[in-house]
Amino acid sequence: MPKKTYFISILSLLLICFCSCQESMEERAERDAHNYTRKFCPTPFVNYIRTDSVTFDIQTRTFVYHCTFGDILDDKEIIATNQKKIENILTASVRESTSMKPYVEANFHFIYLCRSEKNPKDILVQVSF
Repeated sequence: MPKKTYFISILSLLLICFCSCQESMEERAERDAHNYTRKFCPTPFVNYIRTDSVTFDIQTRTFVYHCTFGDILDDKEIIATNQKKIENILTASVRESTSMKPYVEANFHFIYLCRSEKNPKDILVQVSF
């Protein structure tokens, strides 16, 4: 085989191998969610909210933030009174995050599932966007 043909064959093989090793955006999202949870969760309470874990459903392309509301935010009446404000804050936290920007631009879905610290079975807020 001439040197030029041999070189082109090797180059083509390397390009095919390189392209096949690339992970999809969904696979990267799943890895990012897992790594964030492993490294940082549960987070300390900040503004009465703690992130317990982040999961990613590859089929629906959905990040799910599992959170806990504590202290004064762990109150159904306060939640009801401030529901829209809370939803806006949670939505903005994702949309303004530089690490989530590629996923927001790719129209991935996001859910915040926020539970009570006093009664962990109680879901105080569930926001999807």
